[in-house]
Amino acid sequence: MPKFETLSQQVFDDKAKIAVNKTPIRKEVNIRDIEIINDTTLKLEDHQIRMNRDAFKGICKAVGLPVGFDKTFTASFGDKARQQLINRLKVAVQAKGNTTLSLVVNPDTREIINVQKDPRDLISNQTFLDTSSNIINKYGLEVNDFSVNNDGGVVINTSSPKNVWGINGLPNEEFYGGISFTNSPTGGFMVSPFLHRLVCANGIMGKTFEESLSLGQMDGRSMETFWAQLNLLADRSFRPLEFENRLRLAMNTRASLFELESAHDSLKAFSDADNKELEAWVPLHTTRARFHAANIDTITFSTGQKKGAKTGTTVWDLINGVTHFASHDNGFRIDDYDRRRLQVEASRMMTNNFDMTNFVPSPF
Repeated sequence: MPKFETLSQQVFDDKAKIAVNKTPIRKEVNIRDIEIINDTTLKLEDHQIRMNRDAFKGICKAVGLPVGFDKTFTASFGDKARQQLINRLKVAVQAKGNTTLSLVVNPDTREIINVQKDPRDLISNQTFLDTSSNIINKYGLEVNDFSVNNDGGVVINTSSPKNVWGINGLPNEEFYGGISFTNSPTGGFMVSPFLHRLVCANGIMGKTFEESLSLGQMDGRSMETFWAQLNLLADRSFRPLEFENRLRLAMNTRASLFELESAHDSLKAFSDADNKELEAWVPLHTTRARFHAANIDTITFSTGQKKGAKTGTTVWDLINGVTHFASHDNGFRIDDYDRRRLQVEASRMMTNNFDMTNFVPSPF
């Protein structure tokens, strides 16, 4: 049986220092003092500052501009018209008395990586680590991995070896329950179930399960609610309520061609593996070849047709392909934080409505 790595206290402490040093800087500004130049540049007090896509989305949200409308508007009228629209909306928001924004800045690059209307939404990495450590100690959890990304986002995955549980009638489906702790400039502080599959040591972050908890404030009432919900999760051995039902459905549902392509694209985006190498985890090209051998040209398929094209791979096998790639050193370049992102993607696949479940019996 594969063995999970448990980080030593020294490794944990070293990672914690990196996380604290990379804590994003927060600067509160009056909305009247900023001007939008374009979707990558903001002007503040005569200084032009770079911002990423998340920061631009934050500004759009702050002034009440839906991101989807922004794309349509810009495609029709151009960047200059968008700049004027956002700055006029900014004046309207200011007139209503909403004058403060919180800019979240990468301490290394000095790029704005998020913009928030409520400064309380950002919890420092030190506070995150203190709270996470308290939870780890209270429930006797073991730390299995700890990653920090360039923007100061932190993910800590843990397991509780005393909490092993299985699925009735499925001898190879046994799991360690655990908790995944995440703190990011965009998503804030989140605690989610983390599941280790014993047969292959794959890990999946259950961010999309209903048991995921967000902590936006550290006041007494918020913390009381937070601990109460954590205790409920611990009482179930950190087992998501709907996990068994979703697992059985995933095992008995074939993935669509669209689902295979999406999983393949995720693995390729986060690593340097090529198409041929990825076949061991997501058999996309083998599947396409089977369609083509049957004189079915998948290259011309629309998205809807891909969602309706059943493959020979189950959704559960596809999810395990993604989690195996994310959880093990397979010889490809992929950083630790992107491994965690793939584990979150696997969770999303697990809880999404599977494409093949949309088909219903018909009398016609």
